[in-house]
Amino acid sequence: MIIQFENICKSYGGVRALKNANVSIGSGEIRALLGGNGSGKSTLIKIASGLIHADSGKIYIDGAQVSVQTPKAAKRLGLVATSQELSILPNLTVGENIALCAIPRTAIGFTNYREIRARSLKILEELGLADKIDVPVASLALNERYLIELGKAMFQQFDVLLIDEVTSALYEADVATVKRILNRYKREGKIIVFVSHRMKEIRDICDTVTVMRNGEIIETNDVCAVDDDYLLSLMIGEKKEAVAAPAQGGARANAAVGDQTYIRIRNLPIAAYGTKIDLDLARGEIVGVAGLQGHGQSDIVRTLHGLNDPIRIQLDGREFEIRSPIDAVRRGIAFVSGDREREGSFRQHSLGENLSAVKELILGQKIPSRTAVLDQLNVKYASESQGILALSGGNQQKVIFARWICSQPLLLLADDPSKGIDVNARAEMQGILKELSEAGTSMIIVSSDDDELEKLCRVSENSRVIVMYEGRIVTTLRGAEITRDNIIEATHASGRAVDE
Repeated sequence: MIIQFENICKSYGGVRALKNANVSIGSGEIRALLGGNGSGKSTLIKIASGLIHADSGKIYIDGAQVSVQTPKAAKRLGLVATSQELSILPNLTVGENIALCAIPRTAIGFTNYREIRARSLKILEELGLADKIDVPVASLALNERYLIELGKAMFQQFDVLLIDEVTSALYEADVATVKRILNRYKREGKIIVFVSHRMKEIRDICDTVTVMRNGEIIETNDVCAVDDDYLLSLMIGEKKEAVAAPAQGGARANAAVGDQTYIRIRNLPIAAYGTKIDLDLARGEIVGVAGLQGHGQSDIVRTLHGLNDPIRIQLDGREFEIRSPIDAVRRGIAFVSGDREREGSFRQHSLGENLSAVKELILGQKIPSRTAVLDQLNVKYASESQGILALSGGNQQKVIFARWICSQPLLLLADDPSKGIDVNARAEMQGILKELSEAGTSMIIVSSDDDELEKLCRVSENSRVIVMYEGRIVTTLRGAEITRDNIIEATHASGRAVDE
């Protein structure tokens, strides 16, 4: 089987999403689509799955032109897609969500619950979630919900599986599960289109990679034939060295402000394990938090932001209580969630309203220039009055990030903040974090991406990575110790916590 996209074009008003896109993919191939936010990756997938219509262009399957006007028509042709924004229903159980898009019927037309359960259980076993079949989706962790999004697609009959950033919130073990499943489909001759911003995933999972930029297909290569620097240069249209040059004086500036304890945290509860941890931060220090999913990483930042039980912390020699997120914000504590759909954006409001929600509405301080803040993070937008949902997923997240940056926080808490953000935007965001660190903002950054923690926390001797296991800090890595291999090794450790 071969699927071909010929001269696909799509515009939204004056914004060009796709221009003469030509792609051809054959049976048993896993093709990566790589590009910045707004480069056209999701638009191409939505056209292929019938969610939107192309302005012009043709789609061929095995040389015959096909019409994909609706998702139902796409499914009849064997084209099935996952959603970048979760399309699962939180009030239904995991098993019910798995079958949501292809409910089997009995001979007389009733819902075949026996078949739903049997097929759902088989898929969930492959995903490692068989014990969750009767659990409401609302109670699942974010990474588990993204696995269910993949499970929904697996339940349907397909020849072409279009995966739009389903791995963006997954942990290393989850990605290994996805890789195993996709390799099985590859052996069966299925076509897989895989969108991810994590270069390691693309190298581990995909055979070929198509780079997109500003709605155009730039180049397609075998994954093994090109390095990351070359792919990045295709994505941004300029030499990587010009983009990735480190900020001057970063280590020296951090060393100057990090000589004494600035934030003192004692007996911070990790509720799931009934444990408590102590943690000190210097002014401007970046503390990365790693660990296997569910071992207390998110509890740290969420509790510190007042999302759990009340706590007391000491900031710059003064002790105070945090009972709610409002308390935290007023004390200069910011929180960026990787789950922009449920916890990050005000979905019915404009870009400008989302940006000003903290500094203007809560703190009562005017933002001098919204445009300057948005430009600092290279947000692609038409106007401040446009709905935030009109932006690509990565640009939505950058607006949420900008909301907190302009409040000039003393402590920035982040829970997988770069989920769904492209490679170049991640590099830009890491640069912004380093600038905030140099200016004196302390940070606790939880990330499921060990490469990201390595890049971010090796910025100075003052930064470190702590690894959580069963609600305790079991390892602390500093300086040259902060490597991806060391982080992975430590996440599988067990034993007593390290005395901080």
